Amino acid sequence: MSDGSRGRGLLLWLLGAGFVLTLAMGYVASANFKVVEPDDLRNSDQVFSALEEGETRRMALRYVASELNRHFFALYARVHTVLFAGALAVFLVSRLQSRTILVGLVYCNLLSMLYLVWFLPVLVEKGRAIDFLSRDPVPPEVKAFYAVHGVNIVMELVKLGLLPVMALLVGRSRARSRAAC
Repeated sequence: MSDGSRGRGLLLWLLGAGFVLTLAMGYVASANFKVVEPDDLRNSDQVFSALEEGETRRMALRYVASELNRHFFALYARVHTVLFAGALAVFLVSRLQSRTILVGLVYCNLLSMLYLVWFLPVLVEKGRAIDFLSRDPVPPEVKAFYAVHGVNIVMELVKLGLLPVMALLVGRSRARSRAAC
């Protein structure tokens, strides 16, 4: 097996890891809010008896879910930044000749870095500013948070769509490389 084929195999692994991590993060982020619903928490009445049942308790639990998400998103940002930098390095070393893969990896790297240095700090700041605001009526701060959050989600979905395309192209290249040996 050639070094190029091994590099392509590693690149496939990194792309797969990025894809799975993105899906897992989406699940964790949404599941955190589902799990903290008082009706879904075992023993919530005993644990949260000091908090009045209703909106106060609900807001406190949503705050905990939000802080967990902030922690996981910070970890996700760091891991993705390293993972996609490694994928780009492997791509360059393996001398694959695919503009599509190169553009996809550059996009993934730029998005990871943008998320780390801009989206994450902005979302954390705006998120903490709205943690305890009433949602009825929806204040402008909540709308501003969801506007930034929405742009981030769209960019993540583009990345999620690019990852299998890149993996397919790497896989085809790897198969051609093996067939040529």
